Amino acid sequence: MIVVGGGPAGYTAAIRTKQKGLNVLLVEKDELGGTCLNRGCIPSKALIHCAKVWKTVKTAHRFGIVVSEPQFNWDMMQKWSQQVVQTLRRGLQSLLRHHGVTVVKGEAKLVGTNEIKIETSKDEFKVNAKAMVLAIGSSSVKLPCEPEGLSVVTTEEQALFLPSLPNSIVIVGGGASGVELAWLFNTLGVKVTLVEMLPQILPTMDKEVAEGLRISLERQGIEVKTETKVNKISAQKGKAIVETEKGQLETELVICAIGRKPNSKGLSELGIELNRNGSVIVDEWQQTSLPSVFAVGDIVHGSGTAHGGMFEAEKAATAIARKLSGKPLPADADEFVIPVCTYTEPQALSVGLTEQKANELGLEIEVARFPLRAVSAAIAIGETEGFVKVIADKKTKRVLGIHILGPDATNLNGEAVLTVMRNMTVEEALKAIRQHPSLSEGIKEALWLVEGLPLHIAKLPNRGRG
Repeated sequence: MIVVGGGPAGYTAAIRTKQKGLNVLLVEKDELGGTCLNRGCIPSKALIHCAKVWKTVKTAHRFGIVVSEPQFNWDMMQKWSQQVVQTLRRGLQSLLRHHGVTVVKGEAKLVGTNEIKIETSKDEFKVNAKAMVLAIGSSSVKLPCEPEGLSVVTTEEQALFLPSLPNSIVIVGGGASGVELAWLFNTLGVKVTLVEMLPQILPTMDKEVAEGLRISLERQGIEVKTETKVNKISAQKGKAIVETEKGQLETELVICAIGRKPNSKGLSELGIELNRNGSVIVDEWQQTSLPSVFAVGDIVHGSGTAHGGMFEAEKAATAIARKLSGKPLPADADEFVIPVCTYTEPQALSVGLTEQKANELGLEIEVARFPLRAVSAAIAIGETEGFVKVIADKKTKRVLGIHILGPDATNLNGEAVLTVMRNMTVEEALKAIRQHPSLSEGIKEALWLVEGLPLHIAKLPNRGRG
């Protein structure tokens, strides 16, 4: 079988199908790891960690540690980021070799139901396969500029590799990437304005978590403008002019973080059905309208998550292995819950139904919020801003959603996902003993609040923000 695309979804599909006994060819036109490893998730998180270290050093006196005249070096931060990327890329190359996956660097084009044409730097050839997985990702959406190709406008990917830091930045798009970039550059001393067309930043997250993060970002010095549509961007005397429906913004650099579009050009001509936005239509096993072709990751969603794409690759691998061995697929694929996170300070995590979505569905729910200022581990590290919010079905007491604003929230996603995915009741979720002191106790305390039995607060808070 053939996998086109070597990002997280692609290499997962390749390894899993190889483990199931298939001969696998993986074709990647650029570097293994895709956007996530080379130009997205990994370099951005490495730089965000650098910024967090810088912030910690600046405030170390709170903990009895005195540092004289601390400084940061953007070039060295960039070197650290690239060192992380290179280490992981080499590891991925070794991993694919170890599993026996054949890797070809070249551009692959689907030319038939079971055939692709591969163009490398040296030659061109065709390969037939019994099944294919398309994991060819997505590309950044750009805003209208006059003239096109302005040097003062960059994408969210390119922003991670700036040769130097500007004095001011306008970030257009208040999703996870935009919010993370806003926090990163603001922490490093850049004047940042974050512009979002919708009423709230992080539109897919729980409204209260998004609002809590907005308040925190504004407190840290970021100007946040919601319900503000950008009409166009132009340049004037070396500066960018961002024209919005509410006036003009002048800045040294504009970062477009308004989303991504699937790399699906030419697929419909081959009989693969697409949605209006260009994303590939798949069934519950990631199978496209062509029975031998499967699709995973951003090409299915436009702007998805690496971990979501990897899980889809697991499903596709299972389907392909069973299909080629003549075994029927189970009636239903496993349902899964995808966590959504931001690596800002404080961090934000959203798992399962938000309060707004539950109300839209007409569900009777109970909502509990526990402030982190009452969690001992948060107090010990001096990061008490935020809360844990639990959404539960009023009748069955099943946990429908867990949402967190606070330190290290992203590392609590496993517990939150398992609780929601397994349809645990509040009583069942409370049976798990959490280490004391730990930030996971905030989840336990919020669950106790659903039961009306708070332990470490004297009364039920109306709001959970610290």
